Amino acid sequence: MMEGANIPRPLGQDNGTMLEALKKRIDSLPPVQKKIARFILENPRMILRMSISTLANRSGAKSEASVVKLYRTLGFSGYHDFKVSLATEVAGRIINQVDEGSEITVDDDLTTIKKKIFSSAIRVLTKTMETLDPVLLERAVETLVKARRIIILGYGTSVVVAYDAFIKFSRVGLDCLYTQDSHINALVLAEYKEGDVLFCISQSGESKDVVIPPEALKPKVPIIAVTGSPDSPLGKIADICFTVSSRETAFRTDPMIGRIAEIALVDTLFNGIVIRLGTKALERLGKSRQALSYLKF
Repeated sequence: MMEGANIPRPLGQDNGTMLEALKKRIDSLPPVQKKIARFILENPRMILRMSISTLANRSGAKSEASVVKLYRTLGFSGYHDFKVSLATEVAGRIINQVDEGSEITVDDDLTTIKKKIFSSAIRVLTKTMETLDPVLLERAVETLVKARRIIILGYGTSVVVAYDAFIKFSRVGLDCLYTQDSHINALVLAEYKEGDVLFCISQSGESKDVVIPPEALKPKVPIIAVTGSPDSPLGKIADICFTVSSRETAFRTDPMIGRIAEIALVDTLFNGIVIRLGTKALERLGKSRQALSYLKF
């Protein structure tokens, strides 16, 4: 039998919306699931920014297993699948919820969109700057500088940030490994070396490729995480966790503004590494500029 064959079609797919169907079914749910369902009905937009463990805690259920049972009862095979459907349902005419009070709608012109996107980016950058712990930054820089090899993991929309980290850290002489192929990464991690450090990026913190292989290496390999929630699966396994606050899009759960703050964080770590390495790093940067000079007119 195929996996997921016994999972029913999502509620609301044939008759009304998922939230309407959940409201009708709530009285028949077990007590704990009923508590979660009530919280979802009262805070649908808030759920879009929550990890499964955060939803369990905030709803009072305190059990991730109960959340899993509920979304499976609703016909969803995974929590991400459930959130995407919920996001689509609560979206209405909103195309992109970039930040509080900055919804991009189908009626917006490009000038309005520009203002909302840039204003949201400024807010997220400011909020992230204020919440970053300087002690954690120091620990991260120290860990990266002392690493024998830095293995960078990031897929999907996190590729941009992961590749940026790979380029920057490599330019100052740090031994970095990065590929978008999760199979190759799994093979590399299966043969980890003493002195390896993992630098993992996932806004949701729920990507299995970024969580399961690193988790198997704990506590042998230090894990530095860049994610949207410390309560996410990635946040929980990290030795050093940087939280980048960002709202998610209404029709998709791909972080937009969060990527800008994540790149700013990578730049912060990069400059911290340069200062820590001193003259050695500056010489490497000079050589890298010379090596690339022939590519420019």
